[in-house]
Amino acid sequence: MGLGALFHRNLVYEATDTKTGQTATYTVVTDGGPGMYADWAQDSYRGGMSIPGAWRAARLQAGILGGVPWHAYQDRGGRAQRVRPSPALVEQPAPPDVRVTTFSSWHLDLLWHGNALGLIVDRGRDRAPTAVVPVPARSVFVRRIGQSDNQAADFPVGEIVYWIGGRWRSTRDVIHVKGLCEPGALRGMGILEAHLAGALGLSVELDKQARGVSEHAVPSVKIKSENPDLTQVEADELKAKWMASVRTRVPVVLNPSTDVEPIAWNPTETQLLEARKFSLHEIALIFGLDPSWLGAAQASRVYANIEQEGINLVRFSLQEHFERFEQTLSAHLPAGMWVKAALDGLLRADTLGRYKAHAIGIREGFLQPNEARALEDWAPIPGLDEQWAEHVFRAPTAGPPPAGSVEEGQP
Repeated sequence: MGLGALFHRNLVYEATDTKTGQTATYTVVTDGGPGMYADWAQDSYRGGMSIPGAWRAARLQAGILGGVPWHAYQDRGGRAQRVRPSPALVEQPAPPDVRVTTFSSWHLDLLWHGNALGLIVDRGRDRAPTAVVPVPARSVFVRRIGQSDNQAADFPVGEIVYWIGGRWRSTRDVIHVKGLCEPGALRGMGILEAHLAGALGLSVELDKQARGVSEHAVPSVKIKSENPDLTQVEADELKAKWMASVRTRVPVVLNPSTDVEPIAWNPTETQLLEARKFSLHEIALIFGLDPSWLGAAQASRVYANIEQEGINLVRFSLQEHFERFEQTLSAHLPAGMWVKAALDGLLRADTLGRYKAHAIGIREGFLQPNEARALEDWAPIPGLDEQWAEHVFRAPTAGPPPAGSVEEGQP
């Protein structure tokens, strides 16, 4: 069944506020404009992506999740066998966009809104999804059908439904990667919901203040008057004239008895550096990252530490997101089939360490040569595994020299 038969493009819908009675019209689905696809000009993430630290954190995590290979496996006699070719759901779920585009955009929504959603618009013969339209979380409503629910009478009581494209959709037709949530909650909680008024708002405010101090503030000076009869009123007038002159950037004229001594700017105070560093650390905590990934100052780093940080990034920051995607996508594949992200490329060590590990695996018999080549993204060599097996099974077993014999090279 094609796209047109399953997906009815209602361009607009009306929503009425039950308290005020006001009705507003919203664009839900269009052929390329705002609606089904995130409109960045409309500030989908409430300005969060304009914060440098948040941009770096979101781009780092979304890029990694979208960039790793995704594979499907099935049970074959108690052994996990990779499905070839890979199902469209994990290879290219939303053509013509490539996989990294779809998965990274889904992950952005998962980070900021706590939910990543897609509408299944085509299926194969095995009923597995072959095409998905990513849907911004901000344009989707989710609810559970109640006993006296007349708005979605076509669904059984208790079923969860999604309002997408002007109609209610069943969970069977919606891919929903749900983020951190309360038990039984229908939607996940994202960074915007939890931190928009806190750390993110503080970061934006600090940036505004720093720009304001640098561009518009009056430089600190000390005005000294040698007039012994100077009154408080005259002093206040003198100060006001000086401040007005500096703000408007026009020359100021002083009498011979008045002297101005400038106080040098403190760049650290001007840019609010300490407060902004603290804000950067908070953003790193929000995204589950080590502050060093966002460019925060850190002690000396050596290669071993950097390598371990990369492993920790996957294990303690991204593993949760990978598992949410894996389990959600697996639920939409046929029974006995599941999805896994190929994380070997992210977790593997340097070249020498990998080669040593391959050699140990091949020597101990739990890794074949062509499997080791595949781990390095090299093409298999026909007959290599058979030659290796023949060499192993025909090679004489090495043992200790017989009693009384002399080792070669020994007197």
